[in-house]
Amino acid sequence: PFHFIEEAERNGMIVPIGYQLLDMICQQQRQRISMNHKLVPIAANISAPQLMDPEFASKVEALLLKYQLPPDALELEITETSLMTDTQKAINQLNQLRALGIHIAIDDFGTGYSSLTYLRHLPLNQLKIDQSFVKDLLVDKSDAAIVATIIAMAESLELETIAEGVETVAELELLRKMGCDTFQGYYFSKPVPATELQSQICQPIRAVSNR
Repeated sequence: PFHFIEEAERNGMIVPIGYQLLDMICQQQRQRISMNHKLVPIAANISAPQLMDPEFASKVEALLLKYQLPPDALELEITETSLMTDTQKAINQLNQLRALGIHIAIDDFGTGYSSLTYLRHLPLNQLKIDQSFVKDLLVDKSDAAIVATIIAMAESLELETIAEGVETVAELELLRKMGCDTFQGYYFSKPVPATELQSQICQPIRAVSNR
């Protein structure tokens, strides 16, 4: 992804690809509802150019209407750097999305600008702790301190925290003790095709949240 996303951004294809991705997600969610399967939200990463599209929020709303989906079927993840293109425009877009009931997360938190000035104005639901802090959590006191600080800050802002890149039970247990809400990573599953996703959803999950 690091290679083709960079190329797609360079040649201007990232925005249509992003909308195609959202359409595919919504179509798959509609299929799950039609088959009476358990519906869990699917998160999509949103690029900076797509977030800056003045019609972005209305296009997302149109997709939800097209597939008759509840807003909590979809989560949108944005990076800190994507907010720097035009912070106020980004905030306006995110406010429209939140008004629809869609959850918004800051992806890879701690690796970008991490500006508290914009953070307190964004209509967010979640902060995602970057995996670069999680991977050395057990051996690096500095990384552990950063993770603890992010969790404490998120709690004070009434935001949920998601730890990325959890690969061992030791990492999971320490993050739970720190107060992290939710986790993702190879400890639970490697990426799988949509055709395999439903069978995993229906299986008992070892641990997904301390709530």
